[in-house]
Amino acid sequence: MGYNPTVNKSLVTVAAGYAMAVGLLWPREASPHIPVTTTVLFNREIVTLFQSKCLQCHITGGMAMSLATYEEARPWAVAIKEEILDRRMPPWPAERGYGEFANDLGLTTRERDFLLSWIDGGAPKGDSEPPAYMDHSTHWMLGTPDVLLTAEPAAIVEPGRPVGFKRIIMDTAMTQERWLRAFDYKPANPGIVRAAFFTLLESGQYLGAWTPWRTTMQIPDDVGIRIPSRARIAIDVVYQSVSELVVDAPRLGLYFAAARPAHELATTVLKPQQPASTTDAFAPRLTANIVLPSDTSIVEMRPDMGPGGRSIEVKAKRPDGSSQVLLWIRNFRQEWQTSYVFQRPVTLPKGSIVQAIAYFDSVRRSPAQFTLTFSSHEAAPGSFTSAFGPRPPVPGR
Repeated sequence: MGYNPTVNKSLVTVAAGYAMAVGLLWPREASPHIPVTTTVLFNREIVTLFQSKCLQCHITGGMAMSLATYEEARPWAVAIKEEILDRRMPPWPAERGYGEFANDLGLTTRERDFLLSWIDGGAPKGDSEPPAYMDHSTHWMLGTPDVLLTAEPAAIVEPGRPVGFKRIIMDTAMTQERWLRAFDYKPANPGIVRAAFFTLLESGQYLGAWTPWRTTMQIPDDVGIRIPSRARIAIDVVYQSVSELVVDAPRLGLYFAAARPAHELATTVLKPQQPASTTDAFAPRLTANIVLPSDTSIVEMRPDMGPGGRSIEVKAKRPDGSSQVLLWIRNFRQEWQTSYVFQRPVTLPKGSIVQAIAYFDSVRRSPAQFTLTFSSHEAAPGSFTSAFGPRPPVPGR
């Protein structure tokens, strides 16, 4: 599942989210003679922003250099500005205005303005004490799990291996069917884990995703995923490149509903048709479609593109002729993958078409391929309402 891309060693990564690797990053000191011309202070606005968008990775023992204190963050000010202006950090590639997502890590215009004002205005510290950072990665956010699984055997991450996927299998050992309502995932070495995607091994049912900024998955009320007895869970983990061998034995906490929910979450996987010729296999544009057989509420989407994948757009076309862009990723990044969880499930009427359109580099070594996995459930009859709000224009290329 997924691919193992080669990391671009020249890419400077830092600032408001993630970074590639600490060994590749070098701070650039700003001149101490720059006058302070801003009222934005690190110990007030900036540290709060960093705590919400950055410290999940940018902290001592995390994936990249710490931005937790003024003394740690100040030398990186110029590099932070470059990263946010180029939209490399935080690593959230979805374009704003096309779907609203509960796990959106991107900077708002206000947040970006605060950062730029602070950096360009001399990066002042402020005299007040900064708020304490609450690290929630060490405890179960949803309470004690109903079932707790540990990877056996553990994953071995070899030194020098490029950023990419490894699969871990966990046996639930359950003797009866149960209905999953949530899960919480805890890597043993969170500083090397960029993302993880969960499926039932036997059926391919998609369960959800983990990222450092969204460590739990919760299904909407009255919806659940059926977990058969003796089911095994496949976890496809995106590991950071490491300089020495690391053993990762993650834990997975499962939370179950007390009774069968009203709706069952199902998995749909869109793939383009097999190309008719070798030439078609290297086409720069591929599409995949599905017609919804009933009123359907879409909860989450996960796009995955093969080598050379450049961008992907997901549209909904309704029977009345109207259409809406559900998700648009202008620059797909293999090394920073995530799922996209809608703030509210998007409900579409029966007969609607969900279409994925993917674009690829014109020069590449392998045929184009992509998948779009989405989780949905059948909506109650007559419950269709538009969850989109104002319709933005269809994105250009």
